[in-house]
Amino acid sequence: MFEKCVIIENQQLMNGINNMGGILFAELLFLSEIKLFAIHLDTAIVEAKPGHGFRMLPTVNVSESPTVTAQETDAGTEYKLSALIRFPFHALRYTEYLGIKNRLTEGGILRCQDAAGNKYIAGTDRFPLFGAIEMVIGKKTTDFSGFELKLSGTSLYPLLRSGSL
Repeated sequence: MFEKCVIIENQQLMNGINNMGGILFAELLFLSEIKLFAIHLDTAIVEAKPGHGFRMLPTVNVSESPTVTAQETDAGTEYKLSALIRFPFHALRYTEYLGIKNRLTEGGILRCQDAAGNKYIAGTDRFPLFGAIEMVIGKKTTDFSGFELKLSGTSLYPLLRSGSL
């Protein structure tokens, strides 16, 4: 009962931050690399295992934004999180592409920073984001060519603010 009250209180507090503006930076941390994940009110504290850390995704000249959609269920509010991040071919080595592609099946969390310097976390250790990364080749010179990283998941939390210990 106490946990349900805390979740409802958190959902009411976080209603105003379901969606953020465009992001300047995005980082990915896989589930097996998380040492500590804690949530207090609207803030997530994440610590990586020794030798691991968030992978900076090269969001060069591309403003993307994770989106969150609330859905009422019998168990309470669920949040559908999704993100599409594009980056050009030259911004990612092929070995990095393969590394991300092979590890996306284990799930992870996404940390984003907006233009105002605010950092947000999408996904949690219990409700990670899953997805795929694909090579996209445009048909015309004006079409996008590069990598597309698509992440999605369902969570009890919308975007969380990123905090530190």
